[in-house]
Amino acid sequence: NNNMNTLNNTSHEKHQQQQTILNMDLITGHEILYIQNAFQILQYIQNEEEEGTQKKMIISKEEQTMFYHALIHFLSLILYQLKNNNKNDVENHPSSTNSSPSYSNNSVYILNVLIALIAKGEDVTSIFFSKSSSSSTMKDEGFVMQSEEDNDNDDEEDSVEMEEDSNDVAMIDIRASSSSATTVQQQQQQQRNVQAKRRGMNSYQYKRQDLQTISKIDQLYQSKVQSTRRDVVSYVNSLQILNSGSGSGNSHGDEKQYLYNIANKIGKGEVLSKFASVLFTNNILAKTSLHFDEVHDTFVTMLSNLLSYCSGIKSRSSAMSPLLSKLAFQSKFMEQLWNYVCTQLKLVKQKQKTKHDDNLRTKQNINIISSTTLFCDLFVHQLLAMDDEEFLLSYTTKNSNGKRRSSIDIIHLIEVLKSNLYDLYWGRPVIVSDVILQTHLSQSCTLQDNESCQRVRLLLSGTKLWNTLYQRWSRLSTTAKFCEQELWHFPRLVTRGYDEDGAVFGTMSDSAVGGVDMDVDDGDANSTSSMDIDDSSNNISIVGAATVADEENDALASSFKDPKMARILTSIPQVIPFHRRVRLFKSLLTADLSRMQDETQAAQDMMRSMLRGEEDAEFQGRVRVDIRREHLYQDAMDQLNNLGPNLRKKVQVTLYNQVGAVEAGIDGGGVFREFLDDLIKEAFHPETDHGHGGPLFSVSPLQTLKINTSLTLNQELLSHYQFLGRVLGKAVYESVLVEPQFCLPFLNQLLGQQNTLDDLKNFDPEYYKHLSALRKMDGKDIDMLGLTFELSTQKTNANKSHTVELIPGGSSMAVTKENAIRYVHLVAHRRLNMESNMQTGAFLRGFRDVIPAAWVRLFSPSELQRLIGGDDRVKGFDVKGLMEAMVYGGGYHPSQCYIQWFWEIVVEMTPDQQRKFLKFMTSCSRQPLLGFRSLTPLPCIHQVRLSNQELQKAADARLPTSATCMNLLKLPNYSSKEVMKAKLLYAVESGAGFELS
Repeated sequence: NNNMNTLNNTSHEKHQQQQTILNMDLITGHEILYIQNAFQILQYIQNEEEEGTQKKMIISKEEQTMFYHALIHFLSLILYQLKNNNKNDVENHPSSTNSSPSYSNNSVYILNVLIALIAKGEDVTSIFFSKSSSSSTMKDEGFVMQSEEDNDNDDEEDSVEMEEDSNDVAMIDIRASSSSATTVQQQQQQQRNVQAKRRGMNSYQYKRQDLQTISKIDQLYQSKVQSTRRDVVSYVNSLQILNSGSGSGNSHGDEKQYLYNIANKIGKGEVLSKFASVLFTNNILAKTSLHFDEVHDTFVTMLSNLLSYCSGIKSRSSAMSPLLSKLAFQSKFMEQLWNYVCTQLKLVKQKQKTKHDDNLRTKQNINIISSTTLFCDLFVHQLLAMDDEEFLLSYTTKNSNGKRRSSIDIIHLIEVLKSNLYDLYWGRPVIVSDVILQTHLSQSCTLQDNESCQRVRLLLSGTKLWNTLYQRWSRLSTTAKFCEQELWHFPRLVTRGYDEDGAVFGTMSDSAVGGVDMDVDDGDANSTSSMDIDDSSNNISIVGAATVADEENDALASSFKDPKMARILTSIPQVIPFHRRVRLFKSLLTADLSRMQDETQAAQDMMRSMLRGEEDAEFQGRVRVDIRREHLYQDAMDQLNNLGPNLRKKVQVTLYNQVGAVEAGIDGGGVFREFLDDLIKEAFHPETDHGHGGPLFSVSPLQTLKINTSLTLNQELLSHYQFLGRVLGKAVYESVLVEPQFCLPFLNQLLGQQNTLDDLKNFDPEYYKHLSALRKMDGKDIDMLGLTFELSTQKTNANKSHTVELIPGGSSMAVTKENAIRYVHLVAHRRLNMESNMQTGAFLRGFRDVIPAAWVRLFSPSELQRLIGGDDRVKGFDVKGLMEAMVYGGGYHPSQCYIQWFWEIVVEMTPDQQRKFLKFMTSCSRQPLLGFRSLTPLPCIHQVRLSNQELQKAADARLPTSATCMNLLKLPNYSSKEVMKAKLLYAVESGAGFELS
């Protein structure tokens, strides 16, 4: 304590000298012993603080503060600075003597890894106290952990195993080579890559193998972590087994005990939480320390380093982290940490204007990147446990008070995060070779390697926070939108070196199909927990879904010529404006349509049959169905449901009227679109019973559609839900906008997302209100309710109540103040995810037979609803937009009175009449999502000339007709506006199908 007091009051030169002496002393191999002794002093101080009211303090407050400062600096020096020194330099240091233990140079590295593992939530007890640690093998998450004595013989086998686990991501070696020459070559190549990237995009041509998707970058990073863990296990196993008989002179046994004790104390967060509080809230420390800023910087960087294994794109991978839990919920610390990040950003911008050597600039970059990553990891962890109401009160002004509790401005946070992600995704994108982690005891990392690794971590953790915030914004956008949509958009992304529209290419699998035209540089540009289907059952599989989702995203990414754009679209698609993503989606559909509905081969086969004289030669390129209007749903179910993925082929419909006669319309596409529109209206109608004792979908309290869970489950019922999924997928596939408006939790499931408690308010607000009230009630009131961990549901068609336990033995477990939060979340999970999981699973299987899952993940839940049903905010349709897109034929011209009458009539129509007119003309009652100019062919009004008799006698005049496959309205030249209006409204509202003329 006295030595550090002297150190804090000496000049900078003497400080550097003292620090050098300290470094030299540490390198002798006693650093672990020093930390152990320091913790004993720390425990003494904590005891003094607890007993301070009962007896006189032996150590003053100033001395305690000074010790905290010294210990923080001391730990930071050991756990970060010494770790990143070149090991060869350490071993050749003048203070290193032959009498030093052989393991001393590995101790800091081992301690860092152990702390990081514990900080992530792993129990390392088995590593230290394994009964046969010297000869046994250990398995962890698919990676074989062997003892050191087997390690040398199995290097080649290990490399193969790791390569297979990486799913061909590892274009570079995952584990460091034991050959020093190879290691040097790799480092030199990596250095050249880094330098090339820094010179800019023009001097470094990014290749597809460089810019893998974020999911693959995450897989590679996690495999590096596992490789590091393996090396540590081998090292610990090489030490003498710790037991009660180890003597004090057993240096390996002592070190093993020290490593275990220290790693637990630091990794579980108690010590670092105390230090964080001291550093960020203790004014005495700032006043008494001449080197406070240095300690501050080093501590933040060290803390970020110890949380390095928590980085990743999946929140649940670090959900059990004790260190994150200790720090993330200290509001004062989080505010000060964010202020620190903002201050560092300002300093970096100021220093960019002055000249600095590369090493100094690299160190500054590492500092700001690591501190930003630290904040991202902590803030995501906090958001996981924060409901929407608390979020709005804490970080926005969209609340009853109009003020935010925290000094963290969420809008500023989004702006800072967007700036970082733009650089990491587009400006100077992270590449595969940047995933550099010290994965072997003999491996050393350069300063540039460290910077690259920190950028990888920020890419992963920043993406995780970005998507977490956007998901919350999307959920709140209709009730409490805390920022504008444009805030989420990147500056205009311009692709160079490819097609001028950044088109995608080639032949792909059914999961991500076809050549696509991607609009990347349009002039008007403003510049997700997974769930999937387990085919082995009807249940929705959450556990294995991430792998399926990653494969689907990889298939979609392989479609794009520009790998940077592919990475963005499969990770953070919301940074691209909605209308551009819709164009991309339509291009994907067009590419697949051209492949699935290519009739060239079928036409050639028919011609060959005719040349051979076959009288019954038929065109086999389409699926033909006969549909009776009186039995629309059942006929469609019988003939279309067994098609499965082949429903993407062209379907030709023959309609039969109420008396069984074939309707006159010839299906050129319009008949099928109208049939599909009518089918979906009937299939999803909440009052239509298809023989199951009730409708398949019912109405939620918010007047949106939800799965009807009151029906008795059986295989036949699930086949109907699967059919509905295929029908809805076909509507999206054919760009037919339909009327059903689905509840937000169901849309989440279509996107493969797990619903949470906050989603309940978009399903049943009143139920959410009462359930959430439990969290704020006192213990006595909760006890009076007599609740247990079970839930009752009413089966209406079976006329009986059904009770399920939320957890095993839940019927006998009372809800108390202590477990009320758990109860609330379990109830929400049951209501939103589990009650309808069989039906939703069947629906999703059908939907994904037609639309690959990765395609719809380009959109948020509300955007997906717009993709299905158009913009419901538009009443009727955009008359001005239709007018601008309309073309005229048969002698009509916009200046003629007939056309002027027509548009006046359309404007005078009610919204319902306008939608009926739109269906009459185009077979779809909703306007196209991208506007009427996106219709192919463009809408057209064609003149039909009336005879003199029809002109003189209006009653005899023919009605308007249409060719819906051509978006063509055949409008007679009536003698007056009144006659035209009467005839047009009669034709539109008659609903006579394709027979009226």
